[in-house]
Amino acid sequence: MSTSTTTSPSHLPAVAVIGGGVMGSTLITAMKVAGWPGGSITVANRGEEKRAALVEAHGIRATADAKEAVEGAGIVVLAVKPQQMADVLADIAEAIPAGALVLTVAAALPASFYEERLAAGTAVIRAMPNTPSLVGRGATSISPGAHATEEHLLLAEAMLRATGLVVRVPEDLIEAVTVVAGSAPAYFYAITEAITEAGVMHGLDRELSSLLAQQTFTGAAQLLAESGETPQELRRRVSSPGGVTLAALEAMTNAGLQGVISAGANAAVARTKEMSAQLAG
Repeated sequence: MSTSTTTSPSHLPAVAVIGGGVMGSTLITAMKVAGWPGGSITVANRGEEKRAALVEAHGIRATADAKEAVEGAGIVVLAVKPQQMADVLADIAEAIPAGALVLTVAAALPASFYEERLAAGTAVIRAMPNTPSLVGRGATSISPGAHATEEHLLLAEAMLRATGLVVRVPEDLIEAVTVVAGSAPAYFYAITEAITEAGVMHGLDRELSSLLAQQTFTGAAQLLAESGETPQELRRRVSSPGGVTLAALEAMTNAGLQGVISAGANAAVARTKEMSAQLAG
């Protein structure tokens, strides 16, 4: 694994973004921050109102025709649902220029799924951003397919850098990334809900309990990122022997906290494999 650096590719090619939903829009924002001029980005989206909103917000070009969008593109970003991907590839495969990089943010589908449906030798990179990418605090893994080069990886990193942390991982580790980054924001939201409910149960107003829980998670994450200490060190620092926090942590451990998290991780990996098998078939 490696993290992205400040190294940039030698040029910024024209980009076609297929799908203007939440993630497609987020990637367009990231590209604009990275220096891509709006005129070099074309989004393909069926909804007329959505196209108009993206053009107004980003100064990009928009079309309802995916094949039109990819003409002349040096990078094609696939930001559609996995269930739609086979149909999208069938529509645009012949229109993608030779030598273009195809970057996909769809879950579950391996690089080989795209390589089998595109021209021989097409460079494919799988990117797995998570939802905090929407506010520039995300964690995204990128994994090269059989034909992706270092220059392609630099392009992907340049596109994604404004979304937050970008790391390179082998494709066979994407399921593990899903456990600790892709699905993990939902775990934190669920824990925040549980802590909020605990505060309400013990007498706090719901709005106040929610505010305190959110701020505590935000502050704890920032402290972990900036202190240089490990989670274990920070946990021990607030867990005095015989104290309130240690009592709470021991109760959570005895209730099977680690087992619950492992069960969730195992379920995420199993569902990813199941989806991949269904979609590939």
